[in-house]
Amino acid sequence: MRTNQTYSVSFFIRKKKKQPQLAALYSRITVNGRSLELSLKRTIPSEKWDSVKNRYKGNSEEAKIINAKIQGNHSKLLSIYDELIKEDKIITAQLVKARYLGTDQKHKSLTDL
Repeated sequence: MRTNQTYSVSFFIRKKKKQPQLAALYSRITVNGRSLELSLKRTIPSEKWDSVKNRYKGNSEEAKIINAKIQGNHSKLLSIYDELIKEDKIITAQLVKARYLGTDQKHKSLTDL
């Protein structure tokens, strides 16, 4: 396993084509220069996004909820990365995303037992 891996998580918005005043919120996972995107399934007003801080602007209740979701997502992705390191796996952005979505492990049903 490489010991000098690079890993980062960032957040950004993508404006909707039919409604440019609204934007979908995404997370970008980058491992060793290779990245992929993960939708947070949230839509926000595009003028409320602070692209420097990667956060929703303001102190409103909505801003607090959105920013808490961003922070929770960031923490979960970092803990998944740490888990994969402990498991001594070759870490890729796809593997981190699969673990986040719960599609990396096969789950046994009662009929399989």
